[in-house]
Amino acid sequence: MTARFSVFSAPTELTVTITARRDVLVLTPVGEIDAASAPVLDEALLTVLSRGLRVVVDLSRVEFLGCAGIRVLCEAAGRAPSLTVVSGAGHGVRRCLEVTDAGLHLTILETLAEAVPPVLDGESAT
Repeated sequence: MTARFSVFSAPTELTVTITARRDVLVLTPVGEIDAASAPVLDEALLTVLSRGLRVVVDLSRVEFLGCAGIRVLCEAAGRAPSLTVVSGAGHGVRRCLEVTDAGLHLTILETLAEAVPPVLDGESAT
């Protein structure tokens, strides 16, 4: 079951949706995360981190990830060590995370299914 909570957007064409999947809040930014749009991601992270649930940031629909976006993610992981980032397999975002050694501060997985396993038959979804 997926419940949509809210959408944040910036004039730089970044939108962030927040959905609940099981006991996890998933942030899905779409567009580019650069110095102009990083505050939108930061605001969304502050909103979900205050709820006390595990948070996954799915970057698989991000076209560009700049240093400002990586800084926002690392700062959020400092506040919530359980934060997980999904880079997308074979994605340019993954390369950006690798060359900046963001993995020293972030838990990075390739797919959303790794971060939030699907609901199995007989298991209830929340």
